[in-house]
Amino acid sequence: MADGRASATTMNVTSPDGLTPAGPGYDHGWFPWSPWPARAPLSLPGGARLAVSVVLDLGAVEWERAAPVVPPPGGRGIAPYPDMPRLSHREFGHRVGVFRLVRMAQDLGIPLAAALDVLTVEHYGRLVDHLVPVIDEFLAGGLSASRPITSEMSEEEERHYVTTSLERLRAGLPTGTVGWLGPARGESARTPALLAEAGLRYVADWCNDDRPYRMTGAGDLWSFPLSWELSDLAAEFDRQVTPWTYAASIGDAVDVLVEEGTRSGRVLGLHLHPWLSGQAFRASSLEDVLRRMRADERIWFATPGEIVEWCAKAD
Repeated sequence: MADGRASATTMNVTSPDGLTPAGPGYDHGWFPWSPWPARAPLSLPGGARLAVSVVLDLGAVEWERAAPVVPPPGGRGIAPYPDMPRLSHREFGHRVGVFRLVRMAQDLGIPLAAALDVLTVEHYGRLVDHLVPVIDEFLAGGLSASRPITSEMSEEEERHYVTTSLERLRAGLPTGTVGWLGPARGESARTPALLAEAGLRYVADWCNDDRPYRMTGAGDLWSFPLSWELSDLAAEFDRQVTPWTYAASIGDAVDVLVEEGTRSGRVLGLHLHPWLSGQAFRASSLEDVLRRMRADERIWFATPGEIVEWCAKAD
């Protein structure tokens, strides 16, 4: 394109099947290499050193007979249909866990963002009614936890997936959605351009920086760094760390980021799944570390969208 921006179909190179894989290495097709010492310092509101967002992931698993493209985690692993350990494990989040986490955040005065998929919005109406008054920002979570975006899709299939998801989510959410967190963070090489084309402000699938950055060739789309290492899924489910070790890891990260924030503000996105962090035996450790963070005047709690807008103004 004449202005140097990439389209959904022309980013770096085009493979024989028409897909457009991102270029390898630091000079990525969606962002240039930007070493932290070379960046302009980021000032945060009120002299804060660290901005923190808490994002609840409310992706629902379909009671499918056919094997999903990417089997959603949960239970004891994938088993023949009906996989009751996995399905009921995930259902716990929508029926119990989310209410525990929302209550926790309300008691501490912490704003919450939540990623909802179409399956949740259209089939858990009473849950959505409960969430709308208490969630500060919604992210679009695709069709369902069982249906991520993949590079097996054609461009038109992926565009239809994105636009259909947004239409159905916005029909069921009076506050609308400004961000995207795909099921399993799944993307193709062209996803950011399609998200920008659909009018979204930020994508939370990427986790490679400690502050938001503008995506190259994707209009006004920004990347919000939702931590993978400190997601409860990566830590407590995949690596099977204990709840108190997980909470201590968050606390250790906060200590380092707050100290580094004396030179330039840092950002931490906490990615929590109610079917995991909403379990009773995990709740007290998580609540303890969130309470300690909430009492720290050097930390600014905000939604991803608020942090992105602050960074965009400073850009």
